[in-house]
Amino acid sequence: MKPENKHGELTTTQLVTIIILIVSFVIILFLLFRLDLGGTTDKEICRNSVVLLEKSIIGGSLDCRTNYVTISTENKEEIMKSIAEEMSTCWWQFGDGKINYGTPQGSSVKYALCSVIEFDEKTQEKVSEISYLELYNFLSTENKSNSQTYLQYLYGIREIGSFIPQEQVKVIIGQDKILTNEKYSVVTGIDDNISPFPDEFLKVYIIPTAETSSRLETKREFLTKA
Repeated sequence: MKPENKHGELTTTQLVTIIILIVSFVIILFLLFRLDLGGTTDKEICRNSVVLLEKSIIGGSLDCRTNYVTISTENKEEIMKSIAEEMSTCWWQFGDGKINYGTPQGSSVKYALCSVIEFDEKTQEKVSEISYLELYNFLSTENKSNSQTYLQYLYGIREIGSFIPQEQVKVIIGQDKILTNEKYSVVTGIDDNISPFPDEFLKVYIIPTAETSSRLETKREFLTKA
């Protein structure tokens, strides 16, 4: 009987050791992700969580955070370039309109506040305002890549004459302005309809942060964390 007890004690020790190793490994992995030693940015983490949510059969939440940006330049084109980059990054983070991160039981518009943009005093002194018409003209002529302009990438159109804002975000291109003494939010999202009705991807828009409530649908949810 002694050998059997001895063998039993050895097996228990091995089991405890294995459990300790597994728990330690999980803790190390968690710390590595939290420390971001691999260089993964918040934007990449967000994009990955969007991809994973579409593939998940049990649902889940997104790991996406709002990016806070201060633009500092005396050049109007550089301001518009910075805004264009924030808009295109937002569109990329949330799947370029190709990844469905809605839910089958959804019944609200889900918005992502990708960025909050403000302008420093130097910028405010040199450039007081930019009309949406100026911004969208810039998007239609400035290349994002060798193959397409920002307008093509963001909206799938070549000319601003074809631009029709979606009703879920209240924007009037011929009337709205970006005032550099105010903050602006870059938003996208998904109109999460109850199945079998298809979800509608929202394009990327820039709206006054102070007017978020009036510019977006009343029945809404926010996907991003501050």
